[in-house]
Amino acid sequence: MILFKQMKLLAVFAGYLVIPLTLFGQSHLKQILEKGELRVGTTGDWNPMTLIDPATHERKGFDIDVATALAADMGVKVTFVP
Repeated sequence: MILFKQMKLLAVFAGYLVIPLTLFGQSHLKQILEKGELRVGTTGDWNPMTLIDPATHERKGFDIDVATALAADMGVKVTFVP
């Protein structure tokens, strides 16, 4: 019975800690649209999802295509970072 009350109190306290994070956190979508750039982290070494073409040094693969299409739909440029 005491353990249940402690767990209930802990759950309520944790809920109160989350409220400020949701109220004051800025949307990442808003930041991306304001900056005009979608930054995508990729190492380029996981074929066929993402790879760096040794001849052209361009990134290719499914993840690259999806990120590029997403950025185009959002009206922003895409930048791939390691």
